[in-house]
Amino acid sequence: MISIIYGGNQSGVCFELYQAILKKLDKNDLHIFNLQQMDLPLILENGYYSEPTKQQKHIINTLNESEILIFIYPLYWFNFPPIMKSFIDQAFWPENAFSFKRKQYFKKGLWKDKKAIILYTQGGPEILHKLKKRMGYHVLKYPLNLAGIYKISTYHLDNINRSKNTNENNNKKINQITRKVIKKLGL
Repeated sequence: MISIIYGGNQSGVCFELYQAILKKLDKNDLHIFNLQQMDLPLILENGYYSEPTKQQKHIINTLNESEILIFIYPLYWFNFPPIMKSFIDQAFWPENAFSFKRKQYFKKGLWKDKKAIILYTQGGPEILHKLKKRMGYHVLKYPLNLAGIYKISTYHLDNINRSKNTNENNNKKINQITRKVIKKLGL
């Protein structure tokens, strides 16, 4: 099973990328988390010192069943949106994604057999993101690594806000990235 975690708006280039990926995947082998359509709390009020909620258990169980996690989000100020951070806090739960108690983290993480694909969009050029050490990628890479996920592919669509950019250019880039992702999935 594949889980798609989408952390962007319900319109715009990032949403179009998300929709293009969805159209190419078998809906029977897919679980979708459209974060803006979920009622996720932005913070863990009691940290990890509480029992997971019913919604969290559903998310955790779904991710446990998934072989591939696809994250799609826009970068804001070189970082992912707060709603994606909330999802990570809710889903990468101790004793489910990793365990410090049983020393099952990093290479021995509980999700070590999973793969991840990260897709992000940004208004400016990727070179600016690289100058900031790709913070919008690393902030997701670290929890993935803690859970044991090291097979991570990354694709980005940049320069969305350039004056020379057109819808036609964006559509070409979206199609290119979609083809790469589908090829990576072996479909």
